[in-house]
Amino acid sequence: MRPVTSTDATTTAPLSKRSLGQWIWAALGLVVLGLALWGIKTISGQVTWAEIVADIKATPPHYLVLAALSAAMSYVVLVLYDWLAVRHLNYKVGWPTLAAASFGSFTMSHALGLTVLTGGTVRYRIYTRAGIKPLDIALIIALCGWTFWLGIIVVAGVGLLVAPDLAEPLGGVLPGPLKDYATIIKDWAGAILLAGAVAYTITAWLWRRVIKLYRYEFYLPDLRETLLQIGIGVVDLAFAGAALYLLLPDAGAVDLLTWLTIYAVAMVAGALSHAPGGLGVFELVVVALLPESPRAGVLAALVLFRVIYTYIPFALGLCVIGWSEFTALRARRGARRAAVTP
Repeated sequence: MRPVTSTDATTTAPLSKRSLGQWIWAALGLVVLGLALWGIKTISGQVTWAEIVADIKATPPHYLVLAALSAAMSYVVLVLYDWLAVRHLNYKVGWPTLAAASFGSFTMSHALGLTVLTGGTVRYRIYTRAGIKPLDIALIIALCGWTFWLGIIVVAGVGLLVAPDLAEPLGGVLPGPLKDYATIIKDWAGAILLAGAVAYTITAWLWRRVIKLYRYEFYLPDLRETLLQIGIGVVDLAFAGAALYLLLPDAGAVDLLTWLTIYAVAMVAGALSHAPGGLGVFELVVVALLPESPRAGVLAALVLFRVIYTYIPFALGLCVIGWSEFTALRARRGARRAAVTP
């Protein structure tokens, strides 16, 4: 969304001033996560934690390594989200800064939810030091989110056209006003998603007028950028979905397109549920759409996936953020010493 003017950027309150409230909400989100985990155990039927643990221990080590590599590649691709957004806004930012902002932001939002607050705070801290204006940072966050959703929409749309029955779990998480149309939405979910993606792509291609939001003016991404968004989003989804696919007890029971559709539908359902990180709802949808797979094995794979894709990167993300803050503090101190040196 290339800005034309930004005459009121300084009126946006710094995200850091609201950080206490943001982290309080993140803590409340963790409480919701605990309730979601309790819901998984309740709905899982006769599966015991001992069976899940046994399946975790039985997972071949080389599959854990391959899943970790696939998850790592997903995070590498996620850096391209920020690269594309920053490039669209005509900023020149080095790859180390892009990588720190992307990895720190996505690891926080994947683990804690509340993407704008948690991941947004990380991007604000890093990008302001790179000279990016607050309103432009908000647009970067929005554009990164839209890249993610374009990938989900395209993959889910194609998969649901091939296998419309996979849309069944969406009926249970639709917002109130849409529940009356649940049957139509489920039957036509694939066509609706693809039509939306095509309509947006055509709009991005033809609509080159300035869009004004209050005092801020910008353009939509053009056709090339939109196609890049879709491609990056799909590749990210493929790597992230493959990380879980490798951990399933009978991954070969479903073809890769069907599995990626299941993964995309589970992601959509988790987002519609508003549960932080989709935890609980995501797992339940995956279990529901793999009825022929051993339930304990699927839950074991989901636990391992959360550890590999969410919690280990979360710990690494904290290290990246801590190092970024440390280097910034050291740079400020160096600047102060240089200023007072005769």
